[in-house]
Amino acid sequence: MSFQPVVLAARERLAQVREKIRGQHADGSPGFQVANRMADLYDDVVLMVWESASRKLQHDLGFRGLALVAHGGFGRRDLAPFSDVDLMLLTTARSAGLATEVAGILTRDLVDAGLDLGFSIRGPAEACKRAWTDPVIFSSLAESRFLAGSSTVFGQYFDRLRKGSIRRQYRLTKAVVEARRSERLKWGETNYLLRPNVKKSRGALRDIQLVRWIGFARSGESDLEKLYRLGALPAEDLRQLRHAYAFMLRLRNELHFRAGRSQDVLDRATQMEIAEQWGYENSEGVLAVEHFMQDYFEHTQNVRYAAAYFTDDTLSQSRLSRVSERALSRKLTENIRMGPTQIWVVDSDLDRFATSLPDVLRLMNLANQHFKRISHRTWQAIRHSMARRNPSPPDPDSINAFLGLLSKPGRLASLLRRLHELRVLEQLIPPMKRCRGLLQFNAYHKYTVDAHCIRAVEAATKLEEYSSSMARRYARLKDKAILHLALLIHDLGKGYEEDHCEVGRRIAGEIADHLELDDASRETLQWLVHKHLIVNVAAFRHDLNDSQVVLSFAAEVGSIRRLELLIVHAVADLIAVGPGVASDWKMNLIEDLYLRTRRYFESGTLPDEMDAETASQRKQIAEQLADSGAPKIGLDILNALPLSILRRITPDQLVGELTGIAQWYETGRSSCCVANYDSSFLAMRYTVLHREARRNIGTFARSTGALSGLGLQIMRADVDTIEVDDQEVAWDSFWVLDPDHEDPPPQHRVNEVCNHVCRLLADPTAPVTAHRDTWRGASIREPDSVDVLPTKVTFDNDTLEQYTILSLFAYDRQGLLYRVARAMAELSIVLHFAKIDTHLDQIADVFYVTESDGNKIVDPTRQKVVQQSILESLEMAGRRV
Repeated sequence: MSFQPVVLAARERLAQVREKIRGQHADGSPGFQVANRMADLYDDVVLMVWESASRKLQHDLGFRGLALVAHGGFGRRDLAPFSDVDLMLLTTARSAGLATEVAGILTRDLVDAGLDLGFSIRGPAEACKRAWTDPVIFSSLAESRFLAGSSTVFGQYFDRLRKGSIRRQYRLTKAVVEARRSERLKWGETNYLLRPNVKKSRGALRDIQLVRWIGFARSGESDLEKLYRLGALPAEDLRQLRHAYAFMLRLRNELHFRAGRSQDVLDRATQMEIAEQWGYENSEGVLAVEHFMQDYFEHTQNVRYAAAYFTDDTLSQSRLSRVSERALSRKLTENIRMGPTQIWVVDSDLDRFATSLPDVLRLMNLANQHFKRISHRTWQAIRHSMARRNPSPPDPDSINAFLGLLSKPGRLASLLRRLHELRVLEQLIPPMKRCRGLLQFNAYHKYTVDAHCIRAVEAATKLEEYSSSMARRYARLKDKAILHLALLIHDLGKGYEEDHCEVGRRIAGEIADHLELDDASRETLQWLVHKHLIVNVAAFRHDLNDSQVVLSFAAEVGSIRRLELLIVHAVADLIAVGPGVASDWKMNLIEDLYLRTRRYFESGTLPDEMDAETASQRKQIAEQLADSGAPKIGLDILNALPLSILRRITPDQLVGELTGIAQWYETGRSSCCVANYDSSFLAMRYTVLHREARRNIGTFARSTGALSGLGLQIMRADVDTIEVDDQEVAWDSFWVLDPDHEDPPPQHRVNEVCNHVCRLLADPTAPVTAHRDTWRGASIREPDSVDVLPTKVTFDNDTLEQYTILSLFAYDRQGLLYRVARAMAELSIVLHFAKIDTHLDQIADVFYVTESDGNKIVDPTRQKVVQQSILESLEMAGRRV
């Protein structure tokens, strides 16, 4: 392909100067300078092509009616190295024909030169009309900048756009805010994301631009300095926005240069590389990358607050809304009034009121009780006064007001976020300062420590909106202040070398003293924070049918009151980790643990003890089996079943399964697989039976290999052995998700799975190919460099009398569960129970095991052999996907 000379010159200039700018960036030039150099470069390239087109058409008088306009990022001159270019050719009616010809030349030559181009032809009136009806077009044209052509045509257009926008400021502001909200729903509603988009995620560059766009609608100016001089933007917000702007531009430039293309997503591997390149270092308990992301989140948090404040300030100027709110208001106290949606301090007392922390906290308490928003004018005064307040320990009045705020659900979480914004929360709870924006560098936790803690409070308060059993437990808690406080501080022990629950217990004691709590409240607070993970450990990592597990958990809890506090805390904590983490099957496990423990407190009945309900259930199943004409061996199998199986399968399902299993048993075949949909876990349950002389031949391993080889995700596995006619039968149950089929899968898929499992068990020499990801479906693919946490294999011989608990922590790998199970089988380790707990890129699984002679694995040398074998099996597993 042969290019025009101007195109060749433009391509060469673009490549040469971009490379020089790359060197400037690498030498540490500020983001603003690099962005402006890129804008200058794009200006040069665009004008080269424009001038070439002008020379060809210089005799056409229609050129007097054309103006070339840069808009969007190109217009505001904050271009990243591979940003696209938005151009508009303004034309008068007389020049419309020439405009089409010029546009054809410009688009052809600029694209050939290597620019990613957005181009439009508009008349001034049409451009303005489109801007006022489409918030995306308005936000781009608000950044219009004259490049070439008729300055008169441009001036007329821009004057019309400015004045018309100011007249429509309230409607335009609402429209661009709603458009931005829709964009955030796609790219991240919170500014605390593991893989943020530095342009579009909350608190990133787009929210700085939002201030500019609203500023243009409000006063005809988008420049932040000019908005400050007009009194629209507070000095502190200007300072924070400029610092964040510089940081974000530099970071975006770095991402573009690294990728050699437009790239705005900051993935975790790149976070680590940039942290090292920019000189961040590890410190005690905090990685260099976590320090880097803490800076990132500090900037996005400041942007988020400033943008929200500026938006509220603009929307609050609606005279109609102010008049109606005040007309329908009523007096709450001498200086506080409340309208239909808002609460505020009267103007005459606002300046004094805003400087008093106890008064501010009492106002928040009233807003929380009545579920009202604090008016923007009142919040504006509070924000300014608190920013000037010298940090100091809270006085007794402030403490009482804060504890009163914590005692009611209402709008508690949003008010805590506002206190966090004011940096007052860290005066009430000093350790909150250290955790501000502190990232937990793994794919499991979606938010920073401070954001997660406040979200945990929010998750608890939102239980009021539901009618579930968990919601009823939350509702009957008499004093919710301790629960809310525990949730607010439960993870503040993170970022230290020591276990965060131990650190958290000490922090909870210090906070209790700081807030002058009584001894009983102090003890409860410390206990909740210290033990906040024991629900997860018991429910997700142990066999709830084991009486020792429930008895040990009940001993830790001590009472029904503490049980309900702890269960609600665990659920709120789990919900706050991130979307989808509190899955139905995990919630069901927590509910199961609660019910079993409460039954023990009320009646003394443990899971492995026959109660009247279970005895009646077994009798009912026996009668149904007899009536169904099932082979007599079905009753023998029923009588051999442990209570755990009776309690986890509905009577109707168990009758159906036992009928089929009895028929299989009489055929003499070695293996059987039956399937049922478990609505309590929202997963398919495949029960695999295999006749065997010894329990350690690897039935579990081969079953796991068969399931994972078909792409099934194993969510849970229970391993049992029953004895029928003096013969041992392995009875293994797997709860699985099938990403390739809808839920539940069609019968032909169920048949395929069952047949495949039986074939592999029937022929021990048949190869097992666990080629599919057995742990999760579609996920973020990241390199192994982000695996910063060590793989662990640990042994616990103290918790259970009969079994060794083998715990595994690792990053996900293809075929991992199959390889681990096979490694144990090859070492003649008998597997009695397994629980799979996986989220995103990490697995934390538990196996109850013994030696082949039934003894625990206690010898240190033997433990080391087992550990090494499992670690080697993980290395053999496929690369993490």
